[in-house]
Amino acid sequence: MFQGFHLNVRVLLVSCAFLSLSMGVAYPFLSEYIYSITGCVVVAGIVSSIRSLTCMFFIVLGGFLADSVGRKKPIYVGTFLLGFSQLMYGLAGDFPSFVLAAVCEGISYFYFPAFNAMIMDSTAQNRLVNIFTLALIADHLPYTVAPVLGGFLRDSYGVLGLRFGFVFGGVITVLIALVRWFFLTETVSRVKGFNARMLFKAYTGIFKDFLGLSFLVRWLVLLRSFVLLFAVSMFYYYAVLYAVRYAGTISFTGWGLIVAASSISYLAALPLANVVNRFKPALPYLFLILFEGLASLLFLLNTWMAFLVSMLLLNVCGALTYAIERTAVSRVTGQTMRGRAEGFMNLSFYFGATLGSLIGGYIYSLGPPLLIILTSTLLMVGAFLGFMLLKNFQDKFS
Repeated sequence: MFQGFHLNVRVLLVSCAFLSLSMGVAYPFLSEYIYSITGCVVVAGIVSSIRSLTCMFFIVLGGFLADSVGRKKPIYVGTFLLGFSQLMYGLAGDFPSFVLAAVCEGISYFYFPAFNAMIMDSTAQNRLVNIFTLALIADHLPYTVAPVLGGFLRDSYGVLGLRFGFVFGGVITVLIALVRWFFLTETVSRVKGFNARMLFKAYTGIFKDFLGLSFLVRWLVLLRSFVLLFAVSMFYYYAVLYAVRYAGTISFTGWGLIVAASSISYLAALPLANVVNRFKPALPYLFLILFEGLASLLFLLNTWMAFLVSMLLLNVCGALTYAIERTAVSRVTGQTMRGRAEGFMNLSFYFGATLGSLIGGYIYSLGPPLLIILTSTLLMVGAFLGFMLLKNFQDKFS
């Protein structure tokens, strides 16, 4: 599977898969975990929003650092912080302690721009769609298998079971940080040392950096922030509460099995990526997001089969849209701006997650089906907006 890949790509993808597996035990149940301890679904949304807001602040720094101090150092330092945040979740017992863990987690994600930039640096242009599809599979497939164990721990041992899952994930993540520290090699030729002036420059230059991006990347960031990832984050964060607590047709273990079974669709994304790669991106992007919008509506049927089919479609379509977006960024962005471009792409994810978790919590409290309908509506609108945006940049993919 990894034949012909640069060592950096192999290390990143393999370590990403193990990190995904360890975090997948408890983290998919974070909203349930916080709700069980605090008794308030809105608090669960607030904690997630604090994490995302913190991440938004530090992801800007991360994009800047990836292009200045290099790719390697942000990757392993951020991975260490991510491991510590999972240990803090495992020990949390009230709202302030959850906030502290969320802030630590949000800070840790500053390494994501460097992660994707290193993959771009270490991969030939004609293999990027396949590599980014494989990267998303490595990131998501193990994560969606592990909740079977998490659901069993929740049903069998209650909150204590999830606490164990978070501690386990934290320990494994710290070990992965050590692996990345020892085995990754830097891809930036002129690496600068970190100094306090960089903090000032990163934030004062944010608007200049944003305007310095390609028109395509700028509008893709905005589309993801306010429409696509707002919808997707809202759906995924509250799906477990909808399926188990509202619909009441499955247990937490059953939800874990559905998430695990639906992960099979990620494997289908690899051969489908070869098909998508034969076409210019606008039309596949349109249909993939439209399918996501239709798939989310299946939750309204309130059956385990509907939940499974919905998650299957969302996974495979999400993997392919991710690959198209990342390839688009690489095609229109030079190496010296890739870290910052990826910073803004990651920023869009966490801005969307902030809106999704915060507004989604309020919508869910009004009526869980309203959340599903809003998700579908946003995705369908976003599909046509994305089509119009990519249509003007078809030549970059020829």
